Amino acid sequence: MATSAKVPEAMDGKKLRTRSPAYPFVNLETALRRAKEFYDEQQHHAAPIKVAVKLWGYEEKSSGGLQTAAALVSFGLLSDEGTGESRKVQLTQPAMRILLNPDAAAKEKAIKEAALAPKIHRQVWQKWGANPPEASMRFALLTEWEPRFNPNTVDTFIREYRDTIKFAKLSESDKLATEVKDNGDEGKSDTPYVPQIGDFVQWELNGVLQFKEPQRIRDISPDGKFAFVDGQFSGLHVEQLIREKAPENVPPPRVPPPLKQGMQEFVVPLSDGSRAVFQWPTSLSKEDVADLKDSLKIVERKIDRSLSEGEPKQ
Repeated sequence: MATSAKVPEAMDGKKLRTRSPAYPFVNLETALRRAKEFYDEQQHHAAPIKVAVKLWGYEEKSSGGLQTAAALVSFGLLSDEGTGESRKVQLTQPAMRILLNPDAAAKEKAIKEAALAPKIHRQVWQKWGANPPEASMRFALLTEWEPRFNPNTVDTFIREYRDTIKFAKLSESDKLATEVKDNGDEGKSDTPYVPQIGDFVQWELNGVLQFKEPQRIRDISPDGKFAFVDGQFSGLHVEQLIREKAPENVPPPRVPPPLKQGMQEFVVPLSDGSRAVFQWPTSLSKEDVADLKDSLKIVERKIDRSLSEGEPKQ
């Protein structure tokens, strides 16, 4: 008696679904209106995501509201941090330049950069430019693109892309908009700056430079979103940092010796740029652990004593 073979899911009466690449839920013109609505209520302050979507007329957990926020993030108009109920959004420096900059030329340039900020926009722009032939574009997106577009959404994306390019007044002469600028314009390119420990940076907040002199990055948070610079205890958003040349006659940063094998280390950055470093062997006996705990109590007393005597010693 023959046994029935297991039917693959695609042949078992169930349709396989093609998931389109990520693209903005709204075009750039609409995204900028939403950014202006956010600014009118929140200015440069961060707000919970549920506050933002309500400003745009959506219900708190509406998919349309969340997709609108995602579109603004992809255009580089919003930054976000946290997840779920703790997620917050905030207007970015490029958004503030577009909304508030009185310089028409600078504003137009920022709009063009925002139009090509989404990854899918840059890819399509590099392939077809400002005036892609619609039929050829649709065919390629459905059959050649990786991942391929869903037939139910491909026309929505094409319309959003064309509307955004038209609004930004991009033309074939703007081909260099997606390329890194001349080397003489150090640290200022369309590729986001990725801070490194030891770099000198300027901190720009709401269009105003915050440091009298560039400061050196001493540490970076594990998620890469915050940098810690000399003279600042709190972390700074990396998107607000501009790379600068090192000031003259500044000694190179002291590079700590590599950690010996079999050792663990815990580093505490301090407000003046120095660090407190704790090291101990990976393998410890119970007696060693007890001795270390007693020693830490002595360290604690010494720290308290230094505070009572005035400023901590360097």
